[in-house]
Amino acid sequence: MGLFNNESKEEKAAKKQAKIDQKNMELLRKFGLEELQNPVDIASVKNIFNELSGTGLMELGVALGGGSDRDIQKNQMYYQRALIEQNFIIIRQLDRITKLLSDKTE
Repeated sequence: MGLFNNESKEEKAAKKQAKIDQKNMELLRKFGLEELQNPVDIASVKNIFNELSGTGLMELGVALGGGSDRDIQKNQMYYQRALIEQNFIIIRQLDRITKLLSDKTE
């Protein structure tokens, strides 16, 4: 423990969670998704972002000739996983729309 560290573990955890929440809101705002309310959809967006966050550096390495076929395949895999995750978000949203519309017609 530090000499001047008076924060409890709970306070540190709360600060860490606040930073994570702020980062998530910035991420959602960046893509115009701040209206998302379903925690599952928000988690999916975070997963997509995390999957794709490292691909930019890999693409740069490949473009500069430092990448191998394996690196290219990894990038393609990350993009495919992101697309699959996006498809699940769309399916969930369409299901919610269908339920809302069927409730109005009944």
